[in-house]
Amino acid sequence: MTNFKQKLPILSPLFIALVIFHSLFVEYTVQFPDFISTDSPEQNAEMMKPKVIQESGLIGKIAYLESFLLELESKELPIDTDLEDTKDSVKRVLIGQKLFLGLVLFYLFLTFSAAVTFAFRAWFHKSIAHVLYPVSLVVLLPKLFIQLNLMAQKDILSYFHSAFLLFTYVITILAYRTIIKDKELYEGFQALQFSSSLEEEGRSPSNTKTGSYFAPIFHVIVIIFIGILIGNLIYIPLFLLQKHYVSEFSYFIFFLIALLSVFYIFNYNKVGGESKNKNWQNLAVSFAYLQYRFLRNGFLSIFSTILIILFVTFLFSLLLFNIDLIQNNLGLFGKASEF
Repeated sequence: MTNFKQKLPILSPLFIALVIFHSLFVEYTVQFPDFISTDSPEQNAEMMKPKVIQESGLIGKIAYLESFLLELESKELPIDTDLEDTKDSVKRVLIGQKLFLGLVLFYLFLTFSAAVTFAFRAWFHKSIAHVLYPVSLVVLLPKLFIQLNLMAQKDILSYFHSAFLLFTYVITILAYRTIIKDKELYEGFQALQFSSSLEEEGRSPSNTKTGSYFAPIFHVIVIIFIGILIGNLIYIPLFLLQKHYVSEFSYFIFFLIALLSVFYIFNYNKVGGESKNKNWQNLAVSFAYLQYRFLRNGFLSIFSTILIILFVTFLFSLLLFNIDLIQNNLGLFGKASEF
């Protein structure tokens, strides 16, 4: 039994991944029917019960939006038809769905990272587990309730889905409990802890020698010149690209993110790979570490943004309070208006 519990942090992400993968193709929504009055009160109550409807998943919705967009751009439509606003709206909805698909895929890969980091005793596996398992418990619970509602509608497949989801939910709780209670120190891939330094990120350290007083001025001029070039050659074309070619811009951004991710994965493999492991094992942990860095930097960015918003709000409130205090007690604004 103890050995089985030790395997749960490796098995439970697999079951979570199966649930998420299934949701990419099949989705369930609760539909509230319109009220239609009849002579029978029992029939009225039956008609007003919400029903669970099976729909296409996220991939099906994206495919439908793309086909709908192709129909809007078809040459068979009348020439005088003005659908530019509709096209832009559909394109932006399509980008939102694709971004959500990217988030779901990131979550799907996170299950892989949680299993890999636990199996290879990586030092950051608990950080990934503290994100994956609470989120999974929240995600799985509505899916379980929906399947229970389908059981009430006497759907045969819902019995199997409910049993699978219930089993997944239980082993997820047990796996997370096992990880929390595990006091063993995981010290694998310690070199990755220092991968944020300049040398380990593939960059050479900057020269710290002091020169003449004209050197900082020259650096400022160079920075301004480079900023102008970047703005004219990169930022403005990117802005025009995302404005007029929404789909192409989204593909371009995804390609750049994927290319940068591959670069970092191989860089982490070079820096933190352990000689006792095979190359694919080091690559798998490097991929997991990249997700860990995404999560850490994302949480830091969100926390910093919240702090900045709270600080600016506090300053603005303090300014308004100060203005009201001066106006009520000293009447400076009233005296100034007399002039």
